[in-house]
Amino acid sequence: MAIACDRVRDLAPGFVLGALDPAEMAAVRDHLSTCAKPHPELREMGGILPYLGGSLDPVEPPKHLRAAVMAAALEDLRARSAEKAAPAEVVPAAYERKAAPVLTVLEPARSARVVSLSRARTVRSRRAVTWLTRVAAVAAIVSLAGYAVVVQGDLNSAHKSKDDTATIVGAAGQPGARAAVLVPAAGGKGAGEAVLLPSGHVFLYLSGLEPTKGDQVYMVWSSADGGPVIKDGWITVDEQGANSLQIDDVPAADSLWLMVCLEPNHSVNMPTGPVIATGTIWVYPPATPTV
Repeated sequence: MAIACDRVRDLAPGFVLGALDPAEMAAVRDHLSTCAKPHPELREMGGILPYLGGSLDPVEPPKHLRAAVMAAALEDLRARSAEKAAPAEVVPAAYERKAAPVLTVLEPARSARVVSLSRARTVRSRRAVTWLTRVAAVAAIVSLAGYAVVVQGDLNSAHKSKDDTATIVGAAGQPGARAAVLVPAAGGKGAGEAVLLPSGHVFLYLSGLEPTKGDQVYMVWSSADGGPVIKDGWITVDEQGANSLQIDDVPAADSLWLMVCLEPNHSVNMPTGPVIATGTIWVYPPATPTV
């Protein structure tokens, strides 16, 4: 039998589970072999429903439902028997001398299974409810999994922020370390702390930043003793608005000026974006002017 696309979509859960009757299974296969339209519902359900169909235990129907189904089946059986009762056959005289065949009426076996139209409809309805329940369960599982990923991401960000802060505090406590606070530019929100170690390494921690989008980065620029501006590195930030950066091989100087800019990408070689925060690490405090 020929069926339309809408009917195929309705039968998709049963088709991927192999739960349709043979005629419906054949009709869906025939439709798919000739239909030019895509049927993504079969691909989407095909990876989930077979697993659920094999892993979920069947649910025993309640007693009142079983009794109603059996009563409907018996009533349908009586109706079919009455419809099939034919009137007595009139045998012509010419054929009266022929021996009539002996018909033996067999009692139905007690183990025979009677499937009526009412029961079939009830079973099909129950299948539909089962499919919908399974699909809803899948949706709930996917939603919970997505929520778990978000929560785990927040926890990871929180742990990283704690570790970065501990690194800055530990570096500032080392002998000979010099620290500076990066203050936000006019109207800005970003701020940070920077620590210069005698080894020439700078540990920088920035917070309060707006999340980066696309190829955007927060670029860190520096200038030793007022010399040329050098690109030291870049970071991206998520909704937590914080990240850290380690700068290696900082040139020896009396002062190191740091500037953080929001740049369109990490390929820029000169500052082009808005200034977010600045600060100066003084290796030797500036001389106090004499009066």
